[in-house]
Amino acid sequence: MSARLQPKTTNQVRAIFGLARKNGLDEELLHDTVESVTKRTRSIAALTFREAEAIIAHLKGDSFTPTPRRTVQHRRMRAGINQVVQQGQLELIASLASQRHWSAETLEKFCRRQCGHFPLRTTSDANKVIEALKSMNKREGLWAA
Repeated sequence: MSARLQPKTTNQVRAIFGLARKNGLDEELLHDTVESVTKRTRSIAALTFREAEAIIAHLKGDSFTPTPRRTVQHRRMRAGINQVVQQGQLELIASLASQRHWSAETLEKFCRRQCGHFPLRTTSDANKVIEALKSMNKREGLWAA
């Protein structure tokens, strides 16, 4: 589908109404603005992507670019939700410990010293252990950053 005929996005409609409210436009003035910019319709529902972008530029002064979507993990972290340790993290910990020729008991004791418990439960626990092992291995020349 060409960009000219692509339908408007929900974020564009939200931006149009938000900017109209911010600029003090009532519904009638907003529809007059839509008609003067598009030269074809007064309806916000009938807008194309480019027409909606032009209206936003008219109301705002520059083009509308939606903010990039964040990852699920980032949103969970921002919300304060602890995430369960991942298998990849456990494998990295085992690999870093094997570079030091540690036994399972030694690694368990190290994890208890770092986090206060074993087995590791959250990604933040695993990250503490990983970063500590990386630092130790780097100091001794066992691991290159």
